[in-house]
Amino acid sequence: MAAEKDKPLIRFDFVEPSYLLAVGALLLAAFVALGSDLGLQAPVLLIGLAWGLHLSIGLVALRTSVIGLSRWQVTANWPDLLLLVVAGLLASLVLAPVSFAVDQFLMARGFVTDDEPLRHPGQWPIGILEEWTKVAGPALLVSILLGLPAWFARRRTSVPAPVPPSVPTPAADSAVMPQQSIASESCLQRLPPALGTDLIAARAELQYVRIYTTRGDALILGALKDIAEQRQDGQLVHRAWWVCSNHVRTLRRRGARCMMTLSNGLEVPVSRRRQQALINQFGVSTTLN
Repeated sequence: MAAEKDKPLIRFDFVEPSYLLAVGALLLAAFVALGSDLGLQAPVLLIGLAWGLHLSIGLVALRTSVIGLSRWQVTANWPDLLLLVVAGLLASLVLAPVSFAVDQFLMARGFVTDDEPLRHPGQWPIGILEEWTKVAGPALLVSILLGLPAWFARRRTSVPAPVPPSVPTPAADSAVMPQQSIASESCLQRLPPALGTDLIAARAELQYVRIYTTRGDALILGALKDIAEQRQDGQLVHRAWWVCSNHVRTLRRRGARCMMTLSNGLEVPVSRRRQQALINQFGVSTTLN
């Protein structure tokens, strides 16, 4: 039997359907109220329908682009701003031919627009290219602006992580730390300084904890609960895993399981009792059974 196809649960709040629907409604109302007519000489109702079609297709293309880029391993760890810029450009490539087709259709029905009727198919590529130059800028701007509320909310909820004091230890991407005689010492204090303090995740391995940062990983004597108690920028998603919320890229269903992909490409299992809470936190694109 073929494996069930993964279904994405993207963390970006600004591509959730309800949010995009609200944004589209606000933009449509603003454009019509300000008299934006797309260069179309037609009744207000038809202008509103044309704007609604452009916005709907543009926002759907933007959402699809964000989801695809978030799930692709090559681009999954890109910064949000870069990902949104590329997603906006991809959305404009979809919107341009649609906008061109709408204009040509309306002109064929006798309505006047800023464009010229192009009846010969050989002229269409040039017409689509000209249309892209008109829609690329607005699509890119809307794409970037969509991220502002999510970034603002993320900054308000993020608590700066404590900086562990420096401990002179040799640098290594995957180092095994010796046992310490001081039981009260935090495992974060044993983290090699070369790995930095930007934690991505931590995994319990018997009496050790493997800590992943943006610079590598290290196996350190300690308990996972120490990290969960000291770091307020993440949470336990499984009895053996702690993850930093800012490094979560996707949630997706794989059969009966829910998997989380982090910014370094690491895949982390999510416990059943934590699934719904994480879906509520990072956004819902599908529903788990």
